[in-house]
Amino acid sequence: MRFLCLLLSFAMIFRPCGTERKKRVALTFDDGPHAVYTAQILQILYEYGVTATFFVVGYNAERYPELLRAQFDLGHEIGNHTYSHTVSGKSSLEKIEEEIKTTDRVISSVTGAVPTLFRPPEGKAGRELLDFVRRLGKTAVIWDVDTRDWAHTPPEKIAENVKQNVHDGSVILMHDFVAAPSPTPEALKLIIPYLIDAGYEFVTVSELLAEEAETGSRPSYFLG
Repeated sequence: MRFLCLLLSFAMIFRPCGTERKKRVALTFDDGPHAVYTAQILQILYEYGVTATFFVVGYNAERYPELLRAQFDLGHEIGNHTYSHTVSGKSSLEKIEEEIKTTDRVISSVTGAVPTLFRPPEGKAGRELLDFVRRLGKTAVIWDVDTRDWAHTPPEKIAENVKQNVHDGSVILMHDFVAAPSPTPEALKLIIPYLIDAGYEFVTVSELLAEEAETGSRPSYFLG
């Protein structure tokens, strides 16, 4: 019996580590909510148990508050994507400030929370805007994998693009608001199973940022 106990103790000490962190990836969706596609995307995410980050446009969130609420209630992260998808390089800082703060009010009126993430439309942001966003207590983030679903890329090509470019810590750009017909829902049905089989864990952008802060590395999708 004593020998058996020693053997079991030895096995516990030298057992293979099963608690290693999985590779992580963040799915992000811009420009919504959309009357049709947001609900479809939420259903797919729910079926796979996937959490994502939605960068909402204030105007659309104002039109479809029930979809914004559904995103929040299902545990997804909500980010600010301006009120009217204003491109920073073509607008004054005052205009951008108004757009961000108005969208904050729309989001907080529905969810009770003010977003801490900001994604500049088209990923364009100068130093002045970045400094301003930081003073508002927000982190500006873009992406490192562009699926080009906004260009109506076929779902199979979108999935192949992700397969070729994704890595641990990637932020994948998709859209829940795309002019019809949107390839995004069908592409998701290909992308999510692939990433699960490849050993990826789906997290929010804030979860990725928190981990990068712990390691001291600067992710490529962080603007600042």
